[in-house]
Amino acid sequence: MKIAFILKDSEIAEPLGIMYLSSLLKSDNHQVKLFITTKREWFKELKAYGPGIVAYSVISGSQTDYYKINNRIKKEIETFSLFGGPHTTFFPETIEEKNVDAVCIGEGAYPILELAANLENGSDITKIRNLWVKKNGAITKNRVRPLIENLDELPFPDRELVYRADKYLRENKLKRFISNRGCPFKCTYCFNRAYKKIYKGNKIFHWRSVDNIINEIVEVKNKYPLEIVRFVDDIFILPPIKWLEEFAKEYKKRVNLPFVCNIQVKVVTEQKIKLLKDAGCMSVYMAIESGNDRIRKELLDRDMTKTEIIEAFHLVHKYGIAIGAENILGLPESSFEKDMETLKLNAECKVDNAIATVFQPYPKTKLGRYAVEKGYFNGDFDALDKSYFKGSVLTCFTEKEKRKIENLHKFFGLAVNYPSLLPLIKIIVLLPPNRLYQLFYRLWDSYRKRRKIFNIPYSINDYFSAVIRVLRY
Repeated sequence: MKIAFILKDSEIAEPLGIMYLSSLLKSDNHQVKLFITTKREWFKELKAYGPGIVAYSVISGSQTDYYKINNRIKKEIETFSLFGGPHTTFFPETIEEKNVDAVCIGEGAYPILELAANLENGSDITKIRNLWVKKNGAITKNRVRPLIENLDELPFPDRELVYRADKYLRENKLKRFISNRGCPFKCTYCFNRAYKKIYKGNKIFHWRSVDNIINEIVEVKNKYPLEIVRFVDDIFILPPIKWLEEFAKEYKKRVNLPFVCNIQVKVVTEQKIKLLKDAGCMSVYMAIESGNDRIRKELLDRDMTKTEIIEAFHLVHKYGIAIGAENILGLPESSFEKDMETLKLNAECKVDNAIATVFQPYPKTKLGRYAVEKGYFNGDFDALDKSYFKGSVLTCFTEKEKRKIENLHKFFGLAVNYPSLLPLIKIIVLLPPNRLYQLFYRLWDSYRKRRKIFNIPYSINDYFSAVIRVLRY
């Protein structure tokens, strides 16, 4: 069976989900190819390839673009369309869209493998667990299968699939890896809370063996340019301390490259941070989200005090590890003044690269439902943009407040690193949003990220790249 994965445009990082699916499909002798729709001849090449399945990994906000792409493909190519990814997991009603033949809920590895085999040999496809399937207008809704517990049983991600299609990602010396799946926390803005309901009764958190993840990194290091390892686990330091001790020892011995990972305030201990440093950790990402106590605890369900947050950040800095902090502006029942509390807490934590996003009420998240129930959002999830760096869609803010929030997003990082500029920034945010602000944000954020988090020189080409991205915005 020939399977085509479709990406709307080049990614800034490897799509690991697609890469895992490709490896598994190839291990069962299926053919797999990636098509990026910004490439000039992509559609002509897709027709020549003749896929039996076209597959899409969709995040909320990008679904309407993929519907249009799929409609074009289905109009000219006789093929089976499969939609998966976060959006269909939490909004499987996507199956009702025209020309969508099946959607995947949750893990897609074994469902797509079974689908490819059944389509190839003419077997029934309507009873595959994790899939909702539409056939002759009737929709079959199947249960999910248990989560994959032994992550070592999966083949390594198929990097060549992506690197063959995207030279930038091949040559990029920073590459992404994942060592565990799942998160025990239940933040209201995150999909993990709903994920636990889908997989009720399953153990949610699983991790790969140290030997398995290091073998993958070594393989990539020997085959492609690699100077910085980026672990994209929700929380890298969740496995037992013995795992982290073994990792620190083996990683230093066999890989010995600087790495970046995600951690969480509630699981930070001095022992863990020391092990990260010993292994070669150069920087971490750690979320603050809101500096307002009520918003953080009651609305976001992040049960951590300001003191706990500040102490965790200072502990990480004590070991010479840089920190990028994640924050959300424009939350329901928040305000510009409460967003300023978030900014000031970031400054007190001495964040090296402060990242702010603008809240988006994603489907099936508790906070998304709350926004709809309160009348702050009309529930039209197809109207959401895939970017959470633009303006707010909530009706609880006036247009003036939305403008201030959108502009504060652009100058958030600068104000965190240079609080003395706050009086000027409070004036600047009153002006209409514009491309100059967007350009400044791109330049400042990419500069701080490269210099402080990844310790990569910032070149003139990076400035040009930022300008081009703003012109396309």
